[in-house]
Amino acid sequence: MCCHRAVFQASRLIISGRPLAMATARNIESSAPQLSLMQQTNVANVTNSRLSSLSIEPDDGGFKEKFVLKLENKYKCEYCHLALCNPKQTECGHRFCESCVRKIIGSPKPVCPVDNVPLFENTIFKDICCKKEVLALHVFCRNEINGCKKQLPLGNLEGHLLECPHQEVRCARRGCTEMVQRKDLADHLNSSCKYREQTCKYCRNEVAIAELKKHEEFDCLSFPVQCPNKCNARILRGELNSHQLQCLNVVMTCPFSKYGCNFQGTNQQLKMHEADSMAQHLNSVLMKNGDLENTIFELQNKLQEKSKMIDIMSAQISHLEKEQSKLAQLATKNESRLGYMQKMLASQTDKLMNIDQASQQTYQKQEESVREVKTLEESVDKLQIQLRQLELAGRAGGMATGAANLNALDNQVKRHGSLLSVHDVRLADMDLRFQVLETASYNGKLIWKIRDYARRKQEAVSGKTLSLYSQPFYTGYFGYKMCARVYLNGDGMGKGTHLSLFFVVMRGEYDALLPWPFKQKVTLMLLDQAPTKSHLGDAFKPDPNSSSFKKPVGEMNIASGCPLFVAQTVLEGGTYIKDDTIFIKVVVDTSDLPDP
Repeated sequence: MCCHRAVFQASRLIISGRPLAMATARNIESSAPQLSLMQQTNVANVTNSRLSSLSIEPDDGGFKEKFVLKLENKYKCEYCHLALCNPKQTECGHRFCESCVRKIIGSPKPVCPVDNVPLFENTIFKDICCKKEVLALHVFCRNEINGCKKQLPLGNLEGHLLECPHQEVRCARRGCTEMVQRKDLADHLNSSCKYREQTCKYCRNEVAIAELKKHEEFDCLSFPVQCPNKCNARILRGELNSHQLQCLNVVMTCPFSKYGCNFQGTNQQLKMHEADSMAQHLNSVLMKNGDLENTIFELQNKLQEKSKMIDIMSAQISHLEKEQSKLAQLATKNESRLGYMQKMLASQTDKLMNIDQASQQTYQKQEESVREVKTLEESVDKLQIQLRQLELAGRAGGMATGAANLNALDNQVKRHGSLLSVHDVRLADMDLRFQVLETASYNGKLIWKIRDYARRKQEAVSGKTLSLYSQPFYTGYFGYKMCARVYLNGDGMGKGTHLSLFFVVMRGEYDALLPWPFKQKVTLMLLDQAPTKSHLGDAFKPDPNSSSFKKPVGEMNIASGCPLFVAQTVLEGGTYIKDDTIFIKVVVDTSDLPDP
């Protein structure tokens, strides 16, 4: 059993790598010297921006890398059965990928897929030690199929992919989507990329080869085109609009087309038409003006009607606003009355409850008084009977008989006194048993509240009280009896630097019916009192050969646990101590425990 797991240390895994921008720029410069300085800079920047987002962590599930050695089962996720990615450990001791845990916890009733134990988010913690071990496993480069023979730790794979010459990268030129290996990128940029630039022979601008033909046919302003009016003139595309204003064959529409004239013709024909059709054009304009006057008159009439309707609706709105104001005032009054009635009702309810409680207390006191009176009456009756008997005995037998009776009564009183002493001892023992029963649990779980942490820690440092024992807890009403033991100033190799936590098997009343040695899985936890609930914990399976887990001969066995459970700097620097109190939780797996 490992007592100083790295899960309790604040270490972080750091993956180092060379500066990407400088390495990529050097590769491009050395393999493509014929590129200009501006082109080299653009290519390096685009390549870096695309490669910097490369990550080996999958979005879902575990790592899918090809490992050099066969992957051990302890490094596989119990959900996706792939290599663990950001492993987390459950209370029952099983490991899952972080994304797989989110899937399981997101289900309506999350349970462990291995042993169907219910899972809770605040009992699942990061397994940093396992993460280190997985990232240290050797894998093949992802570009093995492209010729890369590199074998390296999984944690260094991301840095290697950023420099691997066999890694496929996208061409840096805008518009090109071709993927080429990094070692072939410079040759692709210089020789085979369809989007490398070439000078247009008409406008002398730089245009991509793939777009050169489209540029000449549609975009180049210096490309010669035929006049669309078939005047047999060839004009530069940029001068075509100015040419059409002067072209003799351009077809134009009569300026009076909006008044009904449908004539179309060349510039010369249009001038002759305007001279010959002047009277007709004037008549068309007059007719159009008459129609417009009629339309204006109709619109004015409609406007007057709408204005009248607006006045009527304004009056209705004013009336409704007044009604609304009255209703709002009435609602305000009703709300105030309702509030007053609610207060009165609450006051009356409180009074009724007080009266009811007072009446119940009075009734109870009355019953107690009646019982006390009856008890006193019975005691008085017994004393009177005894007194009469003594008087009769004294008269009949004289003083000697009376003295004998008094001695007998004295002996009887002493005997009752001794019996009362025995009863007092038994009552004190029963009270102690009830106190233990009130705090004991029978489900294999212990939550131990340790108050006055600072004082108890100082007592441990001074050697006054080195360790503390928790109250007993059980795996069942007829199960194992156990407790926890804590050294606030550490024990063994953790003394003075760590809090040491141990698990103790105690002698129980039903040990003869239980299987030995003790084999149940044990989880030790320090509870975080912040809302984040970042608990610290460790789990272990008992060693069947250890005397700590054999059937107890004395009151309890030797404690077994973690001397390096948590560093005191982590404990006292976090949110595990609040109001000078810490909480320790111990969970014993009872899922496979047979009934006695």
